[in-house]
Amino acid sequence: MNSWDRPPAGIDIAEFFQTWLPSAFRATDRHAPADAPIVRATLSGEGGGAWDMQADDDELVVEPVPRGGTRGAPQKPPGLWLRQPAADFRAAFDGSPDLPPLLPPGWSALDLLFLDPRDIELMRQVDGRVLVELAGKRARRWSLDVAFGKTGVAAGRPRTTVRLDGATYEGLQAGKIPPVQALLDGRLSIEGDRGLAMQLLLLLGSRLGRR
Repeated sequence: MNSWDRPPAGIDIAEFFQTWLPSAFRATDRHAPADAPIVRATLSGEGGGAWDMQADDDELVVEPVPRGGTRGAPQKPPGLWLRQPAADFRAAFDGSPDLPPLLPPGWSALDLLFLDPRDIELMRQVDGRVLVELAGKRARRWSLDVAFGKTGVAAGRPRTTVRLDGATYEGLQAGKIPPVQALLDGRLSIEGDRGLAMQLLLLLGSRLGRR
């Protein structure tokens, strides 16, 4: 794994988005497909903020989104919107003693951008907003609110909540538990639209299968 797969531990979040991530994109000689989505990340709490990211050929354009999401000129809505507490975002890269490793082996910080044409095609099949909650040790909970497509981006709240524990998450990462099997076995708890949750699990399974 090279130095551009993960940011330095403890990096300032604004520096991660505005400096480190574009540098990593250039350094790894990535070229984006023409239909690369706009990805918005909104992080709440201390050190948080909001940024729109879109890869354009060999350049990654990152723009801060002002509080409230308004700009002087009309902006194109994102195709994918990630919302998360800043502490949970940090835990994904820096780790936490109360959580399992959150990024699967072989995954890079650049995977946030959904640049693989196969991922873009799968993403187009999901249209909604989902909240994922992971139960760790000592009552530590980690969450990620992700919105796909026009319906998800416009939604005022998640339509589906998926809950799982650390052991199930590790089994999914390692490929020992297929996502759909975890759903059928009850190791995943779902509230709301089960069809939307199934679409998300199929997307996750496809990505894990290409490690």
